[in-house]
Amino acid sequence: MKKRLFIVALTVAFGTQAQLENKALVAPEFSNGLVKLYIPTSATTIAADANYTIDLASLPNGLATAGSPNCTALLGNDLFITITSANQRIYRFPNYLTDPAAAIAGVSQVTNVGNDYVGLAFDANGNLYTSEGDYLNTRIVKYTSADNYATRIDLGNGLITSYFANITFDAAGNLWATDYYNNRVIAIASSDLSTPDANFHVLSSNSTNWNANNGHVENTIATLQNYAVVSAFSQPEGIAFDASGRLWIANNNDSHTNEAATLVRISTSLQNQILNSLNPLDADPNLTNSINGYQVWNVPSSASGTSQLGGLQIDQTIERLYVNEQVSGSGLWFDLATLSATSDDFAAHQLTIVSTNPGNGGISLAPYTSTASLNEKESFITCAPNPAKEVFTLQSSIDITEVTATDATGRKVNLLNESLGNYRFESPATGLFMLTITLASGEIVTQRLIRN
Repeated sequence: MKKRLFIVALTVAFGTQAQLENKALVAPEFSNGLVKLYIPTSATTIAADANYTIDLASLPNGLATAGSPNCTALLGNDLFITITSANQRIYRFPNYLTDPAAAIAGVSQVTNVGNDYVGLAFDANGNLYTSEGDYLNTRIVKYTSADNYATRIDLGNGLITSYFANITFDAAGNLWATDYYNNRVIAIASSDLSTPDANFHVLSSNSTNWNANNGHVENTIATLQNYAVVSAFSQPEGIAFDASGRLWIANNNDSHTNEAATLVRISTSLQNQILNSLNPLDADPNLTNSINGYQVWNVPSSASGTSQLGGLQIDQTIERLYVNEQVSGSGLWFDLATLSATSDDFAAHQLTIVSTNPGNGGISLAPYTSTASLNEKESFITCAPNPAKEVFTLQSSIDITEVTATDATGRKVNLLNESLGNYRFESPATGLFMLTITLASGEIVTQRLIRN
């Protein structure tokens, strides 16, 4: 077979504006009962791949439902979906990334205890965490992977009625979540993640006047800079970490407390303060004047109205942020390095997905490399974890015959193939690496990997 070399990273080198690079995006359509997977179709466009579309109303195994998909999360190649509105439950689609037809045929139910399921995430050991309960009254619950999610641990709500929209984990294994109902961000220390009614560590929205206490935004373009901010957190939904460990929050702003929807970045220093205090901390507007505090950005709105932000993901390899936007029924994307200079032009940053309202749109990023060969098939290559420490795993729907790695200078870095699909760095070097992966089909593809 003729070999083809695909290096999707070239889109960066030539300065084009690719929405997705080496990634696919899974997005739920709450009002339509669908989940779709979007892939790059050119250097600047993306589209849903119909082979991966899940229609909840036509599922087999007695699991067809009129429920609405709320959040998605990936564990390896398996896709998990939280469902609400009707027949509230969590579904699992095994090997969705490598064989979507078989995944849909093999769909199973993980749990149906609650009356509403919202946020969804996994820790490094594969334990499942979700926001479970009733509408506007949920608790964070853990389902353990060791017994195929049969054990349920109720981590609580911090002793107040809450509505946890989305969940994520930092590099140390601490859980972080947005509380839409109370305009706050909460954390649970990794040591407490098996403790019922665990200690909650809290950063509440500002209790003092924004302008009188020197609050400001990072925007440098006048139109966005001048939109008034009142509250640091205004119905926060999306939550994700960047490659430097800073925590990002997407405010839905459903109440229109702020003049525009906002993104908030919480420094690692402030995160440590939150984790080390059992008393709620206040997002003092003056903290926006320190790199050790938090920063705020206004984002553009569409012609449909003021943006309302939902699920949030960050591609840590290229430091690109993706967020669903519920008013336009689409999404937004921003490069973190140039976020402050963002223009007040929604179309320039529009992510062409379908994102329906209501629903918090818990999107997921999936490792993806196009390997379209003569028979026009596509292959998913999963590289996890990414970022990695010493060991990473590669999985592909086509057998892998060889893997090599080079650092940012182009120098080859030795890898040890420990077992099927598992690779270990032989040197202590950290940073960005390019993996060159040779497939049994003859294609050669590349994948970026961060080692920290």
